Amino acid sequence: MGEFKVHRVRFFNYVPSAIRCVAYNNQSNRLAVSRTDGTVEIYNLSANYFQEKFFPGHESRATEALCWAEGQRLFSAGLNGEIIEYDLQALNIKYAMDAFGGPIWSMAASPSGSQLLVGCEDGSVKLFQITPDKIQFERNFDRQKSRILSLSWHPSGTHVAAGSIDYISVFDVKSGSTVHKMIVDRQYMGVSKRKCIVWGVAFLSDGTVISVDSAGKVQFWDSATGTLVKSHLIANADVQSIAVANQEDSFVVGTAEGTVFHFQLVPVTSNSSEKQWVRTKPFQHHTHDVRTVAHSPTSLISGGTDTHLVIRPLMEKVEVKNYDAALRKITFPHRRLISCSRKRQLLLFQFAHHLELWRLGSTVATGTVEAMCLLAVSPDGNWLAASGTSAGVHVYNVKQLKLHCTVPAYNFPVTAMAIAPNANNLVIAHSDQQVFEYSIPDKHYTDWSRTVQKHGFHHLWLQRDTPITHISFHPKRPMHILLHDAYMFCIIDKSLPLPNDKTLLYNPFPPTNESDVVQRRTAHAFKISKIYKPLLFMDLLDERTLVAVERPLDDIIAQLPPPIKKKKFGT
Repeated sequence: MGEFKVHRVRFFNYVPSAIRCVAYNNQSNRLAVSRTDGTVEIYNLSANYFQEKFFPGHESRATEALCWAEGQRLFSAGLNGEIIEYDLQALNIKYAMDAFGGPIWSMAASPSGSQLLVGCEDGSVKLFQITPDKIQFERNFDRQKSRILSLSWHPSGTHVAAGSIDYISVFDVKSGSTVHKMIVDRQYMGVSKRKCIVWGVAFLSDGTVISVDSAGKVQFWDSATGTLVKSHLIANADVQSIAVANQEDSFVVGTAEGTVFHFQLVPVTSNSSEKQWVRTKPFQHHTHDVRTVAHSPTSLISGGTDTHLVIRPLMEKVEVKNYDAALRKITFPHRRLISCSRKRQLLLFQFAHHLELWRLGSTVATGTVEAMCLLAVSPDGNWLAASGTSAGVHVYNVKQLKLHCTVPAYNFPVTAMAIAPNANNLVIAHSDQQVFEYSIPDKHYTDWSRTVQKHGFHHLWLQRDTPITHISFHPKRPMHILLHDAYMFCIIDKSLPLPNDKTLLYNPFPPTNESDVVQRRTAHAFKISKIYKPLLFMDLLDERTLVAVERPLDDIIAQLPPPIKKKKFGT
C-alpha cells in the first residue's frame, strides 16, 4: 500500500437527526424512513439495504406519520397540519394539503391502498380518497375529546381502531360512527398515573386490537365486545411503537428504554390447535427511545432517538445463513458529505442547512444545501457522468453539450463514481459492492473490468454491508484506484492479480515484516486498511498525503438527550 502522511480530521461536527417514523412496503421491498428534521430516506432492501433516494428536510416539516399507499405512493404528515405526497421519480414534494384539524399525529392507508386516514390534534379522524393525481377529503369520523395518536385499519377495511389519551376508539368506516370506546387502565406498577397515552394500536383479522401505552403495557382487546382480554407489563417506561407481520403470527414493539420486544403466536401445548401470544425475544440494540418499528417478512426494523436504523433478521425466516442474516445498524447517509480541494487543501462539509469550508486551522461557514444528483467530472473538464434515481449512468460531452454515451444498465444503484485522469476511464461502484471500469472514449468496459467480472470479487468483499461512498485516483500511479466505505479504505492495484476466495483478503502483515513465502501468498490487487472509522471521507491531498475525516459514534451519542436511567443489580 505504501506510506502516507495522514491528516486525521475529527472536527466535522455532523450529528444525524433522530428517526421518527419507518414504513415498510411489502410489494417493492423498500423502507421509508423519516427523521425529526423532516428528512425522508428510501432504502432498497433488495439492493443490499442501500439508501437509494433522499428528500431534504425543512425546519417547518416535523414528520409524525409516514405510510405507503396504492401504486407505490408515499405520504407523510406532521405537526404543521399538512399531508405531503412525495414524487419518487422527480425526488421532490408532489404537493402539500392542509387537513384543517391542527397538528397531525397519526396516519394510515387502507388495506386496499385507496383511502387515507389522519388523526388530528382536535380529536378528529379524517378520511381522504386517494385519486390518481391527489387526495380528496371524503368525511370526518365522530370527533373524540383528545388528540388521535395512533390509527390502524382492520384488514377487511370496514373498521378502524384509534388510540388516544386514556382510551381506544373503534369506528365503523362506512358510517364514521364510534362502535366501541375502550378505557385504558391508568395503573402503572400499582400506582395510578394521571394520564395513559396510547402510543400505538394494531387491528388484527380476528377482531383483536393490540395497544401499547405510556404505562409500559401491551394489551389485547376484543373489538366486538370492547373488553380487555390480556395485558403484558413489559417495561418501566413508555411502549412507543408497534408493528405486525403480514401473516399476523408475530409483532414487534419498541420502548423508551431502548429495548425491542418480539411477540409470537404459538400453540398453547405441542399438540394443541389453540394459540396464544407469547413474548419470545428482547433485543437491546438502541441506547435511547425506540420511537418506531416495522416488521418485514424476514426482519425486525427499529429506529429512534439514537439515530441508528437497526435491521435485525429473523433467523427462522432466513433460508440461507449468509451475510443477509447479519444484524445491520445504519447510522450515516449512503452519500458523500465531504469534498476536498487538493490544490488549495480545503475541505467542504455538508450539513442539513449550511456548508462549512475548512482550511487546516481555520473555518468559514457559507451557503445553503440543495438536493443534488450523483455527478462526476473528469479532471480535464471534458466529460460529465451523471447518475439519477435509477441504476443508469449517462456520460456527457461538456464542450459539445450533448450526450456522449450511456453505460450499460445494471440492476443495483450507483453509490459512487469518478473519472480517472488521462485515460478518462469511469469507475463505478454499486450497492451490491461490484466495481466496474468503463472507457469513455471507447464506449465499452475496459479489459481490467471484464477480467474482474469473469474472475469475480472475493466473497468477503461482497459481504460488506456498507456502500462505497467515494472513489479517487493516485496522481502518479495510474494503475491505482482509491475507494472507501464507512469502515475501510482500499487501494486497488490493477497491475496485480485478483484475490480468490482462498486468499487472505484483509492482509494483517505489514509489508516490511513479511517473508517471501507470505508475501507471494498475500500479494494481490486489494490493499485494505481498517484503522480509520467511522470513515466519512478519505482522499489524497498530494501523492504522499492523505486526509481522513472520521466521526466517532461516541461523539454523536454525547450530543443526544440522556437516555432513561435503568437501575442495575447491585447499584
